[in-house]
Amino acid sequence: MNADLLDPVLPLSKLGEGAYWHEPSSTLYWVDIEGQTVHSCNMGDRHHRSWQVSRQVSFVLPADERDHLLLGLSDGVYDFDLETQEETAVATLKLPNQHRLNDGKLDPWGRLWVGAIDTSQEPSETAALYVLRDGVLEEVEGGYVNANGKTWSPDGRTMYHADTHRGTIWMYDFDGEAGAISNRRVFVRKDDWHPDGLSSDLEGKVFVAVYGAGRVEIYSHRGDLVDRVDVPAPNVTSCSPGPEGALFITTAFNGMEDADRQRSPLSGSIFKVKLF
Repeated sequence: MNADLLDPVLPLSKLGEGAYWHEPSSTLYWVDIEGQTVHSCNMGDRHHRSWQVSRQVSFVLPADERDHLLLGLSDGVYDFDLETQEETAVATLKLPNQHRLNDGKLDPWGRLWVGAIDTSQEPSETAALYVLRDGVLEEVEGGYVNANGKTWSPDGRTMYHADTHRGTIWMYDFDGEAGAISNRRVFVRKDDWHPDGLSSDLEGKVFVAVYGAGRVEIYSHRGDLVDRVDVPAPNVTSCSPGPEGALFITTAFNGMEDADRQRSPLSGSIFKVKLF
């Protein structure tokens, strides 16, 4: 399958990430981490909005309160008022130098899980996976360079987590009532492979945005590669199932040389593919 450009009018993102489809409002949200920008696009009238924020922003989710968003900024989770553009801390972390929050995702019970990343030139395994409880980001699992995408099985009993630096997607038994993970084992592991954002569908398939490979790979719940979506941009960062069998895909152009950008001029665009 091949992905198509969602809309040529939408701005390119230096580091597009965090695709999130909000069904009630028919709106796609995403962020540009390096551009410190939050974006939304209504799929009904294709109305695009964007908001500049104070720091790098790695994910966006509609908040419970109307006209508010929940953002993952570099040092924590913040409430963002769309009217006043005020950022109010929900939970913050004292991360080491050159670390920031990374991918964030709600589990089926509505808890927020977030990872962190060491962005230094010589990164170490000093990042971690966190869950938000009662206004505190609790560390669940450490030892990461890049704790990245997350998703859950349709029954909520399995959690998947992308360990980008190790080229591994882990799977865990997931206790939805307690919000706890256990029995970590390998779901997929490959050499020279950089799994980024994850999503899943009601059939239990897992979608993997593969950074640097120009594709989304689709796996069965057993970890078998069953299909792929080719994207005309090498740095594929996240994906989100949308309406009527659609899959939205974010990409990035950060770190690309001018010649590479000339070869892949759509890098940083948003793409869409019809899966069925």
